[in-house]
Amino acid sequence: MAGPTGSALAAQRTAQSPGLKLLRADLMPVLVAVLARRFTDHRALPYAEFLALVTDDLDELRDAGFPLPQTAQQYVASWIRDGILIRRPTESRDETVELSRSAADAVRFVAAVEQPRSSVTSSRLANVTDLLSTLARDSDPVPTSRLEALRAQRDVLEAEIARVESGEFEPLSDAAASERLREILRLAEEVPGDFAKVADDLDHLNQALREQIINHEGSRGGVLERVFAGVDVIEESDAGRTFTAFHRLLLDPGLTDAFDEAVDAVLQRSFTQVLASQDAAFLRQFLTTLQRESAQVRQTLTSFSRSLRRFVETQEYREHKRLAAIIDRAEQAAFAALQELSPIHPTGREIDLTSVAISSIGSWSLHNPADLRSTAEVLAHDSGDLDIEQLRALVRLTEIDFPELQRAVAATVVDVPGPTVADVLARFPATQGLASVVGLLLLATEHATRAAGDEVWTWTSPTGRMKSVRAPRYVFGEVPQHWSEP
Repeated sequence: MAGPTGSALAAQRTAQSPGLKLLRADLMPVLVAVLARRFTDHRALPYAEFLALVTDDLDELRDAGFPLPQTAQQYVASWIRDGILIRRPTESRDETVELSRSAADAVRFVAAVEQPRSSVTSSRLANVTDLLSTLARDSDPVPTSRLEALRAQRDVLEAEIARVESGEFEPLSDAAASERLREILRLAEEVPGDFAKVADDLDHLNQALREQIINHEGSRGGVLERVFAGVDVIEESDAGRTFTAFHRLLLDPGLTDAFDEAVDAVLQRSFTQVLASQDAAFLRQFLTTLQRESAQVRQTLTSFSRSLRRFVETQEYREHKRLAAIIDRAEQAAFAALQELSPIHPTGREIDLTSVAISSIGSWSLHNPADLRSTAEVLAHDSGDLDIEQLRALVRLTEIDFPELQRAVAATVVDVPGPTVADVLARFPATQGLASVVGLLLLATEHATRAAGDEVWTWTSPTGRMKSVRAPRYVFGEVPQHWSEP
């Protein structure tokens, strides 16, 4: 048993875990609410989709009075930086986010504190007893004692069958059945969260195997030799074999059918009438949820296996070994220098820092806007010929409200005979500034007639300044009917 010092050091390391950072965060209620809501039914979500969902959640929380000055992207970036969320690349070059293991434990801890459940139940004791009895029987190497256990179990079953056939049995009471169902729900709710732990274990295993390959001295290492021999090291690991067996069991049609039949039978009993609707839905979707999460972990396992094999077969590990050797030599040289020189001894070399230099506030000078005032005469330049194709390319980079412009053109055509773009701008303001003008020009090139001469288009920019440009003259005739629709 560790002493006080060892326990204190272990607790100090644990204090830096993402889960405890989450519990100590000023925004802990927000974090728990958002993460519990978004990762209850999914272990991982696409990054872009998760960002949009968090944006909606933050808007709702702001309306409820929570002070949330930053954007969703800023909050998500800080959660990733603190290790609360894990951001992973996928084979399709997209990215996903998922809860880290300790963060998922912290979210479940808060939920358990809010809705505590009794852990001292007869159902739990019965489960422990049954598991121990089964383990003792199945691990018994002596045939005689194992036969005795099996015969005793058979005698109990035969006695139960006889009582049922004679009608001398009583079904489980509603109170006992409800208690057992709550225990089943508690155990079932913990299983999906274990997938985050499995993915985390596989991630650490992948990193550890790469470190073994890089740090091994010699031509071939144990892991490297096995990979070259065609062994899937990650699949053959303890974590890989355990998960593969679990994944295969989930895909067993017999298990699926038996589970669905059991759920249907239980939900028809009288003691489930008071069962919450979300608990009933959870039971019905339990296997589906497990299969979906298991498939994601399976994909992660396969990705790690392929990545490790590619790391070896492409000789990429050699470059990493070379880099590790260079870093090791640099560290040894630094340690040797520390024996003779102090850490602040000048080296004669300069390194540009990426951080902002710290200086006294007394060295700052006040900004004088007059220093930037131009004294030169402002020259007017005539605009050149417009390149329609170049403008089309620019439009692809903007978000122009074409429906608004189409309604403005349609309304002008009704009131003004043969209107031009200038007439439209005179009647309807360019709400998007230059973007609205460019949109009108594109609509004119497609649905208007080029007339002789030029005209001046005038509009007000979003900053309130008047803008004008000389442009070709386009005359609108008939426009599509749907342009007038709101």
